[in-house]
Amino acid sequence: MNQTAHGHDKNQLLLFWGCFFALIATAFGFIIRAQIIGDWELQFNLTETQKGEILGVGLWPFALSIVLFSLVIDRIGYGKTLVFAFICHGLSALITIQADGYRWLYIGTFLAALGNGTVEAVINPVVATMFSKEKTKWLNILHAGWPGGLVLGGVIAIYMGTMDWRYKVALIFIPMAIYAVLLIGRHFPPTNVSRLAFPIGTC
Repeated sequence: MNQTAHGHDKNQLLLFWGCFFALIATAFGFIIRAQIIGDWELQFNLTETQKGEILGVGLWPFALSIVLFSLVIDRIGYGKTLVFAFICHGLSALITIQADGYRWLYIGTFLAALGNGTVEAVINPVVATMFSKEKTKWLNILHAGWPGGLVLGGVIAIYMGTMDWRYKVALIFIPMAIYAVLLIGRHFPPTNVSRLAFPIGTC
């Protein structure tokens, strides 16, 4: 086993940072959509009700996917579940960039929230299992990816100024590419840890 100076093997650390950047991707998608909802309102003539529905669908599928995947993740496996999250994130960005009105903005945001909740359902048990003796420490580091991603994604989008909102949506491809590279070929821990052993959806 290829261990680092801190006693953790390389696979564990790459898997951890892959989970970390997956969480950053969820934060990017969340904060950028919140920032550009005004652009959507102007370009697509959205009503206040439609804006509320788009923002709302960015939340409830998140909770739904956490619960559903937490129930079946032992059968599906962590790796396949993260692939699903990656597909949701990618499709969400592509659909949103190509959107021509309320319907596709809604669908794109729904997929983003579904992917975000799926990420949460995976990364908590993965990290808690890998670092069972230092669970609190590593989960705290992991969850720093959420506020960190909100700040980083938000600041980048702000500095992009009046640039077309589609370029801002495309920012999610950066952390997506990073977590995909980090997670390819990684060996995930067994999926037999109780869902009650660690916080779920705490970010």
